[in-house]
Amino acid sequence: MMNKTLVISQVNKEQAKENGMLRLFIRSLQEGEGTEFLIKHILFVTVDEIAFKQCSILKLNCYQLPSMEPLNSSEEMVLSGGLDMMWGRSLLLGQVLRHGYSFIFTDLDVMWLRNPFPMLSYAGEDMQIYNGEPNNSSHFFFISGFYSVAANNKTIALFDQLYAARIDSKIVNGKDMLMFLLRSISRDALQRLGLKVHFLDAVYFSGLSQEAIDITKVTTVYADCCPSEEAKLADLTVLVDAWKTYHRKSNVTLLVGNACTQSMNGAAMANKTVIISVLNKAYVEKNGMLDLFLRSLGEGKDTGLLIKHLVLVAVDKTAFDRCSALGLHCYQLVTDGIDFSKEVLYMSDDFIKMMWSRTLFLGNVLRRGYNFIFTDMDVMWLRNPFSHLHHQGEDLEISCDRYNGQPYDQSNSINTGFYFVASNDKTIALFDEWYAASHTSKGMKEQDVLYRMKSQGAFRRLGIKVRFLDTAYFSGFCEDSRDSRRVTTVHANCCRSIKAKLTDLKSVLEMWKTHNGTSFRWPPHTACAHSWG
Repeated sequence: MMNKTLVISQVNKEQAKENGMLRLFIRSLQEGEGTEFLIKHILFVTVDEIAFKQCSILKLNCYQLPSMEPLNSSEEMVLSGGLDMMWGRSLLLGQVLRHGYSFIFTDLDVMWLRNPFPMLSYAGEDMQIYNGEPNNSSHFFFISGFYSVAANNKTIALFDQLYAARIDSKIVNGKDMLMFLLRSISRDALQRLGLKVHFLDAVYFSGLSQEAIDITKVTTVYADCCPSEEAKLADLTVLVDAWKTYHRKSNVTLLVGNACTQSMNGAAMANKTVIISVLNKAYVEKNGMLDLFLRSLGEGKDTGLLIKHLVLVAVDKTAFDRCSALGLHCYQLVTDGIDFSKEVLYMSDDFIKMMWSRTLFLGNVLRRGYNFIFTDMDVMWLRNPFSHLHHQGEDLEISCDRYNGQPYDQSNSINTGFYFVASNDKTIALFDEWYAASHTSKGMKEQDVLYRMKSQGAFRRLGIKVRFLDTAYFSGFCEDSRDSRRVTTVHANCCRSIKAKLTDLKSVLEMWKTHNGTSFRWPPHTACAHSWG
C-alpha cells in the first residue's frame, strides 16, 4: 500500500486444494465489506511447490519460501517436524521489517468480513495483537493467527530475538517455538525493547471460540480452538455463507461458536434431528408456559424420551439460567438492543421482531446440517409426532390453522408454530429467501410472509416438497381435532395472551390426563376467545 504496509499469509498444499482454506479465505475477501481490493496487497508465502502452483493459477502475489522439508497440513506446521519452515517464516517477517514494510500477518483460517485497517489503532503502537482486552498489558494471551507489526528498530529487534532462538536446544518443534514467541512478548520483554502494544478487541477481531459473534461489528473471525482443517472449513463456510446472506440486515448475533455446536450435538438424534423451541423470561415464571410444555412431554404417550432431544433457545439470561437449572439443552441467543424478556403480545412490534430473529437462527441450524422440528412452547405434545411425519422425501412438513383435507395442496393455510424441516440446499435457500423478505415486509410476521411466498410459487420454484399436516393429528384452537384418539399435538393458536393460553391449555392437559386413550370432547377455549378484547 502507499504507506508501505502489506498483508502476509502462509499456504501449504493441503490449504491450496480445490475448495480448501485458501479459496475460502479469498472468498471472504471478495464478499467482505470493503475488503476485495486488499487481495492485491496480500503476499502469499507458499511452503511447497504445489501450493506455489495453485497460488499462481489464482494470479495472486506468491512467494515460495525455501525449505528443506514439505508440510502437508496446518497441524504438522505447529506440532511436528516443520520447524525449519517456521524459522524460515520468522526470518522472512524480520526481513520484511528490515526493508521498511509494516505488515499484518494473517492465517488463512481468519475470515476477513470487513476491512480491518479502520479498526486498528494509529497512536504509535508497534504491535497490535489479539487477547480480547484492549490495552491490558497484564494479560498476555496472544493468538498468532492475526497481528499487525509496524516496521521500526524495536520490532526488528523483537524478530531478531525470535530468530536467534533457533539455536536454543530447548526448542525442538513448532510448538516450542510458539511458546517462545509468547514469552518474547512478556511484560519484561516489552519494557526492555520499549514496544508499545495494543490488544485488539474481540468484538471486532473475533474467533470461533466465542459463544456468539456480533454481525454488526465483527471485522475478522479466526478458527481458533479448532482441532482440524476439516472442522475449520466446515464452521468457517457456515460463517461466510451466513455473512453473505445476513450482513447489514440483522441485529441478531451470528451463531457460529462452540455453545451452539455443543447444544445441537448433545440433543441430536442419530439422524441429526433436534427439537427446537424458543424461551423467554415470561415463559419461565413458576407454573408458566415452560412448566406446562415440559409437563405435556412428561405425561404424553411416548414423549418423555424426546426431552433429551430438545434444545431451548433462550432470548434472555433469566430464561437461560432457568433452562440450565433444569438440566436441559440450552442455547442463549444474543440480541442487540431488543428486550424479549417480557411478554410479547401477538402482532406487536416486538412479537414480529422475535419471530424474525427465530427465523434467522433456524436458518443457521440448517446450515450446520441439522434437521429439526420447531415447536412453539404453547404446543402441547400429547403423543410422539414422529410416527405421523412421513419421511418420504418431504423437505418441509408444516401445521395448518385450517386443513382442507389434501396434504400436498398448497392452498392449505400454514402455521409456523409447529413444523419439520430437513436440512438440504433447498431448505437453506428457502430460509435465506424467507429471512431476506423481512426487509421488504414491514409490519408482517414471518408466518404471513411465508404464506405469501407459498402463494407466489416459492416452494415450487425452489423444488421443495411440502406436506401440510392434518389437524386431526396436529390440532389447534383454530380448528380442534375431531378425534381425540388420534390427536398428537394441540397448539394454542388463535389466542392472544400467555395468561389465556395457560388457562385453556391446562384444561386440555387435564382432559387428556383423565381420558387418555378414550374419546372425549375438548373443553371450550373460553379464555383465548376472550383474549382479543
